[in-house]
Amino acid sequence: MENKINSYGTEVVPFSVTTQSEDLLFVSGQGGIDPVTGALSAYDLEGQTVRTIHNLVAILSQSGVTLKDVLKVNVYLTDRKHYEAFNRIYAELFSPPYPARTLVYCELNFDLLVEIDVIARRKHK
Repeated sequence: MENKINSYGTEVVPFSVTTQSEDLLFVSGQGGIDPVTGALSAYDLEGQTVRTIHNLVAILSQSGVTLKDVLKVNVYLTDRKHYEAFNRIYAELFSPPYPARTLVYCELNFDLLVEIDVIARRKHK
């Protein structure tokens, strides 16, 4: 199946931004990269988190899916001290009932402070 989803700066790495099954849409990890310039959108957690989630919204919308359709979220943070701030921003952009979520602390590429991947339920026409 051809993937026509905007790649948000991942044209040169060996993975798809999305893959899908009949019922699910899998979105690869996204970060705070501006999709127009390909540059990091901010150097603070809040700016990167907002941009990351807006990137996810744009990718999901290309398949007719919204944040309300997200079933599972995997979050990667570079620093434990960002946990509370991340939760505050996340709660502003996602709404209850929240998807299942896992959060991991790790190193990230491209000076990212946060990276998020999701699994969403596809709507049937």
